[in-house]
Amino acid sequence: YVDPVSDAETVCATAAVLLVLEATRRVAGLPLVIVASAFLAYGLGGQYLPGILRHDGVTYKMLCEQLYLVTEGLYGIPLAVSSTMIFAFVMFGCFLQRAGLGQVFLDLACVLTRRSKGGPAKVSIFASALFGSISGSAVANVYSTGTFTIPLMKRVGYRPEFSGAVEAVASSGGLIMPPVMGSIAFVMAEYTGISYLSICKAALLPAVLYYLSLFTMIHFEALRHGLGGTPPDLIPELRSIKRKLYYLAPLALLIVLMIAGRSIIFSALLACAAVVALSFLSPETRLTPARFLAAMENAAANLLMIAACCACVGIVIGVVTMTGFGFSFVNLMGSLAQVHIGIFLLVLAGTCVIFGMGLPSLPAYILVATFGAPALVQAGVPVLAAHLFVMYFAISSGITPPVCLVAYAGAAIADAPPMKTGFTAFKLGIAAFIVPFIFIFEPALLLMGDWATILQAVFTAVLGVVCLASSMQGWLFTESSPAERVMMFVAGIVLVYPGLLTDLIGFGTASLVFFIQIARKKRLCAA
Repeated sequence: YVDPVSDAETVCATAAVLLVLEATRRVAGLPLVIVASAFLAYGLGGQYLPGILRHDGVTYKMLCEQLYLVTEGLYGIPLAVSSTMIFAFVMFGCFLQRAGLGQVFLDLACVLTRRSKGGPAKVSIFASALFGSISGSAVANVYSTGTFTIPLMKRVGYRPEFSGAVEAVASSGGLIMPPVMGSIAFVMAEYTGISYLSICKAALLPAVLYYLSLFTMIHFEALRHGLGGTPPDLIPELRSIKRKLYYLAPLALLIVLMIAGRSIIFSALLACAAVVALSFLSPETRLTPARFLAAMENAAANLLMIAACCACVGIVIGVVTMTGFGFSFVNLMGSLAQVHIGIFLLVLAGTCVIFGMGLPSLPAYILVATFGAPALVQAGVPVLAAHLFVMYFAISSGITPPVCLVAYAGAAIADAPPMKTGFTAFKLGIAAFIVPFIFIFEPALLLMGDWATILQAVFTAVLGVVCLASSMQGWLFTESSPAERVMMFVAGIVLVYPGLLTDLIGFGTASLVFFIQIARKKRLCAA
């Protein structure tokens, strides 16, 4: 914006944008390419649109300068973060996987759930939460852990569509689980200016509630169908697990270094070095030169998708900032918020789901954070709560029909109907669609406020998600009637929402269903 843009610079900018679009198409498919192309068309032709969508007009050379010659387009924050912090964590995950250290996650999960009803499904929760947080890709997580857990779930009696849906929901949850959150936490810290540790602290309770809801639904499903635990032949010996506990040392080192205040990149690189060093303690895990190079190759290949998508999202951000579309969207949503805050949140949540469909998790978050989070902030929502809200719905698009790519991946492994698996995943992930609405109104769920309020919120929220799970599965101690399911759903909603009055209403409603079910079970046992 100082010197005129030359013809040579215009040609280079055009080539760069076209190459980014083609690279994104090759590694991530058409959805993000279509979105970016639509914004490019809007940038060049938006002056002809009516009403609030109209802007003052952008020349082709102005657009080239915005996207190519300044840091508001291709070379913005998303691409910068992908080439530094995110690459370090991608490399860490690849080293873990190539050295075989990640197997301890599955072994630990099998041991922890060996005596639990429906154990194999619960294995997927623990394994996916641990591995998915590092991998940064829900679909990759499904294929990594799902190839083991889904056949195991089917073997003990879970329906194919339920098995695929459980893995899809568990894998998606890894992206909201601290400490890594699929690298989203680092980008959120850059966007918001809030410390990484504060983001992890706020995200912890909602993530726990998400997995608790899934765990409880799995348990109720196992009780309903009388399913057993993990087959004994698949449970590793406790002695062998204890010998492998040092495999967790790199992850522990990573967390300790970040809590101690060391830089994120330093922590991740030192954790990578720890993986390499520990791998030489056993011939099975040793990172030979061939394995080391293969791990680096995998890291580079995995980063290609992230980097291409981040650059492509940069196109959208560049057009949004140049044309004022972001301000127009925020003003439109602000007007809607003045009409009714509930309608505003529903519309914004639906918008985030639509924009997140078919996209990898990190670009999906960046995209919705560009226009969705400012709209919430203008409506009076705290910055952190606003970013977590849009993040939840962008990630939830992977388990939201009709374009639920994560659920489709689970269906492919389970050999189940894709759409049926998608709707089952939507039901199992119900907490991801309810909890964000609650923490917008009550920040205690983000561990903000005095400890008395937070402890009350934690206790009642745990009861609330159990009630929601009971309602979704139609089971508590025995089969639930339609009226009991409705009562448990209402109880779950009001218990998750912190507040003395709502807690009393929820507790009373849940207690009524509790005693009705106990009495019915006694009659059935007596008969």
